Amino acid sequence: MKKTLKSLTVGLGLLAVSAQGYAAGLPECDTAECQEYFKAYTILTKRGHSDAMATLGELYYAGYGTEKDLEQAFKWFRRAAKFGNTTAQYKAGIMYLQDTEDQDIDKGITLLKRSSKIGFSPSAFVLGKIYLGNELVKQDLAEADHWLAKAYELNNQEAQKFARQLKASTKGQAIDMPTLYALIDRQASNKPGSTAPVGEMETITVTAPDFTQFFNDEIARLNNTRPDTEKGTGSNIAGRTCAEMWACSSEGDGERVRDFLLSDWGKVALSFR
Repeated sequence: MKKTLKSLTVGLGLLAVSAQGYAAGLPECDTAECQEYFKAYTILTKRGHSDAMATLGELYYAGYGTEKDLEQAFKWFRRAAKFGNTTAQYKAGIMYLQDTEDQDIDKGITLLKRSSKIGFSPSAFVLGKIYLGNELVKQDLAEADHWLAKAYELNNQEAQKFARQLKASTKGQAIDMPTLYALIDRQASNKPGSTAPVGEMETITVTAPDFTQFFNDEIARLNNTRPDTEKGTGSNIAGRTCAEMWACSSEGDGERVRDFLLSDWGKVALSFR
């Protein structure tokens, strides 16, 4: 199913998925070191490692060690998605929603739902926004309620912020979102009161993840693990959990890298007037 639109206007906000704003955390790089990483991941994809396919998609999208190529990025995200790579499913799904010749709303939604099965909150949040709107698909408030509530329960901060603003808005009060609004009320009633310190300011420093160290660790891991395919192109074998994949890790640098690489994907610009 294909619809032609210049932007994805979803309900009370805008689901911004322009082709210019994806892997903002990973910089463009044409140094010899970056090119070596690109070559290493290319070799690993030929061996049949789906995690390497997902990472190669990142490198193509950012122009890291190679020229920026969105079509190649899309291709490798789709390939990795076939083997259950959660982040690749999410990114390929988002790319399918764009106004390009590859646009396929059904495939995009299917991939987002697959990546949501293991509790991947960004996919649940985007699905909720899609069903809340009436642009990509016909509005379905029951589906919107389900997916937004799921993202909320998974502690997705953007989803929680959106949900609270939705509930407080005039438009939001006129729609039926029982599960989501019950979660908001429950959290509000269970949240202990607090008083901000007077005359004090907390400073939070956010540092970029060390991509080179992360690449080194992943390459070493993949060199010592069985590929997802036999001889690089054979049958699919059992996949891995979210915690075992570099872009979906829940530990240490893995989480910071994931957050950086997802920073501009499916970003929601809210407008309540």
